[in-house]
Amino acid sequence: FGEYEVVAPLASGGMGGVYLASHVPTGDKVALKVLDPHFADHPEVVTRLYNEHALASRAHHPGVVEIRCAARSIDNLPYLVMEYLDGETIAQIAERGAVDLTSIVAFGAQIASAVAALHARGVVHRDLKPENLFVCSDRRWGDLPAVKVIDFGVSRLTDEPPPDDASIAGTPAYMAPEQWHGFPVPASDVYALGCVLFELITGNPPFEGSLPELMNKHCEQRPPRPSWLRAGVAPDLERMILRALAKEPAMRPSMEQLAAELAELADIAMASETLRMAV
Repeated sequence: FGEYEVVAPLASGGMGGVYLASHVPTGDKVALKVLDPHFADHPEVVTRLYNEHALASRAHHPGVVEIRCAARSIDNLPYLVMEYLDGETIAQIAERGAVDLTSIVAFGAQIASAVAALHARGVVHRDLKPENLFVCSDRRWGDLPAVKVIDFGVSRLTDEPPPDDASIAGTPAYMAPEQWHGFPVPASDVYALGCVLFELITGNPPFEGSLPELMNKHCEQRPPRPSWLRAGVAPDLERMILRALAKEPAMRPSMEQLAAELAELADIAMASETLRMAV
């Protein structure tokens, strides 16, 4: 891998793995996302991997994972060089139990700000979910950990024509109605973030069931109010989430609007928490 020396495996998936590596000249830690040898000669898979670099690099934002370059190893394996992140995903945090509302709002504000920067550069993430949102243990957002948006494997440009086969990409529990029909737009990411916030508050995504049931519910059914499932949810936060989960894309706020509203709620929540601790 050129100037990079693999130190240890970090994660594995169906199409490859992620490894902790060292940049030999400087000793800096990085993460290498390496394609499995079985897919190294599949042009579509390689293109998708390299597109992660091209798309993530469009937005220079502290909340978007930095993908430094795309290359091939001396064994002809395609790989990406990414910044090394120390911490865990929001999914891993949520698995341990309920997340406090102040942290949820602060996480949401950071995610929305990062994705708004992607939208401004013409990128739709298409797969926002707790597993693709990384909470850094060594970086801060005010008094709370910083969050990074990761994994651009199914991201696309807003002006990119739909695929000929009308294929659908994403994770069913977080897919907007239009995404189920193969037409994702920036507002689809707003919907997905609404699903993530709903799940962090209540412990479950808005809708559950089999694949056909999920499609029907996301396209036809109203989600329950988060306050029915957890006490203490601020009315402004609930309204924001329900607006993000509107069936029609035009009825949802933009990601930029969502970022501003969540940041304001985060400021209020953190100030209230500070006051409570002082008392």
